[in-house]
This record gives sequence, C-alpha cells and structure tokens, in this order.
Amino acid sequence: MAACLCVFVSVSVCLLVIGVWVCVSCLGPVSISTMAGCAPSAGPTSTYRLNDGNEIPIIGFGTYRIQPGQETYASVKTALQVGYRMIDTAELYRNQADVGRACRDSGIPRAQLFVTSKLWDAEHGYDKALQAGRKSVRELGLDYIDLYLIHSPGANSREGGKIVETWDALLQLKKEGLMRSVGVSNFGVQHLDALETHAREMPVVNQFELHPLVFNERAALVQYCLDKGILVQPYGSVLSGHEDLLRKASAMARTHRKTPAQVLLRWGIDQGFPVIPKSVHPERISENLNVFDFALSANDILTLNSIGGGKLPDYWNPLTLAVHAGDVRPK
Repeated sequence: MAACLCVFVSVSVCLLVIGVWVCVSCLGPVSISTMAGCAPSAGPTSTYRLNDGNEIPIIGFGTYRIQPGQETYASVKTALQVGYRMIDTAELYRNQADVGRACRDSGIPRAQLFVTSKLWDAEHGYDKALQAGRKSVRELGLDYIDLYLIHSPGANSREGGKIVETWDALLQLKKEGLMRSVGVSNFGVQHLDALETHAREMPVVNQFELHPLVFNERAALVQYCLDKGILVQPYGSVLSGHEDLLRKASAMARTHRKTPAQVLLRWGIDQGFPVIPKSVHPERISENLNVFDFALSANDILTLNSIGGGKLPDYWNPLTLAVHAGDVRPK
C-alpha cells in the first residue's frame, strides 16, 4: 500500500473523522508543503515545507533523556550513519555540545543536516533569550540552528512565560541568521493566540506530546495549528518504550509485520507529522527508521485512536497554562 502523507492545511484534502484526520484523496505526485495535500510515497530524506519556505525532514532523532557525553555522541553518530538527517536537542538536555560534535564528526555536509534546539524557561525574556540562543549556537558549533523553539510557555518559570517578549527575541535571532526557522513547543491554543493578537509572525512548528492515547483530547489544538499553517511535530510517539502501552498496538503490528513502535511512528507519518523517536540502542535506532515500506489505513488510525483516554504516561502538560506576554515591544 503506497504511503499517503497528508499535510494539515486544506480541509478539501483531509477530513476530521471521529477525532482523527485522514486523507481521502491522493491526486498524484505533489510537493509536500503547507499548501499541498498528499504524496504517493516518501522516505527518510523526504521533507515538509514550513510556512517560512524552509524544509524539515519527515523523521528525525530525538535526544531527550540521553545522557550528555559519550552516550549522546555515540547515539547521534549511529543515527546519522543509518540515515537520519534531523537531530532534536535542547538547552535543558545538556547535550547540545555532544550533538554538535557528532554532527561535525559524521562527515555529512552541514546543509544536509537539520538540527533543532530549544530555549528553556529560565531564559525567557528578550535579553536573556538572545543570550541563550547565541550560546546554543556556540555550543553546537554548527554556525546556525535550523529550528529553534521556545521549549514551553513557562511551565517552569517563576516570573511567568513572557511568551511574546521571548518570541520577539527568537525573531531577532532569525534576522541575525543564527536560526533558520523559529517555532514553539508545548504551546496551547491560548498561547498561539497571544502571538497572533500581538500581530507577531506565527511559529513554523508547534512540538508537543501527541500519539493515539492523547490525540482525541488534543484534536482541537491540531486543528488550530492546521488553520494557522503551523506544522505539528509530535514527541512521545513510541510511549517511551513502555511495554504495557506498546502492547495496545501489538495486534496491528502483527498484521503489518512490524513492531508496535513502528506502527505508532507510522501513525504520525500517515497524518503529516514529522516524528522524532529516540533510543540509545543501535538496533532500535535503525528499526525506528524502517517505517517507509508500509502505511496505515484510515480504519487502522481510527482503531489506534480508540485506545486513547488522555493518559500522559511520562511527559508534562503545559497546554492549559495561563498566558503571560511579558514586556511587549512595539513592532
């Protein structure tokens, strides 16, 4: 069955059916972009076009909870060797330098890599965010960051999120050429609304926990991002490897002759989400990339979503946090 990647922009291409977006027509080879619907096939080097014109790979390698130092370095090197070209890190992870060293030592040209990092809550505010963003670029040692995100709207900030003030700093870093694209993470509708209310450029990406267990509860946020041309990037796709949760996808995995983790990753890809699985085990790093020789049907996706219930097994949920704009400077 050919892969059908549906990018959430045009309702004429996608329909929301019981809380899940499914593709209802493929019109032949089309550039995957924020204004195009379906492509008949894809692979690990395929990309989505962001709303600023830059491109992001369909699949990447996450580094959350990977220990700084040799463990991060070795895992990222393995990921790059087997074919990943997007690496996701953050100031909070304390492994930016190791990610950068692995990228440099890989021998892969910089232009072929896509590196994401994130600004932590403690660095919110215009001046602090500028300093933190420049520091992240130095730590990575890669000249620029492809995608720089506000890590959260202030879940761990004592002074409030200052999200508009902080966003202005990210836009400035982009003007300086240190960041190619800028976006957000863990933002709810109210936080994104605040940026639009203050007439700010909208993020290219909103990265938050998204998988069948929580999709129905977060469908409204997915819809909002669709309407605003913001690409949704899930994390937590393989449920942190919890066997009791992965078993929920085991029957479907047997049908497709895949692992439950591969089915859950395909769940995201078939709905137009760029996914970022993580592992420190070389065999699983390779396995997570091997998801381009099958596809899920609309019924498969509906079945997976029926195992939901809103359980958040491992990750924080700042989506309902109040909005704190900060010191908003005139445009």
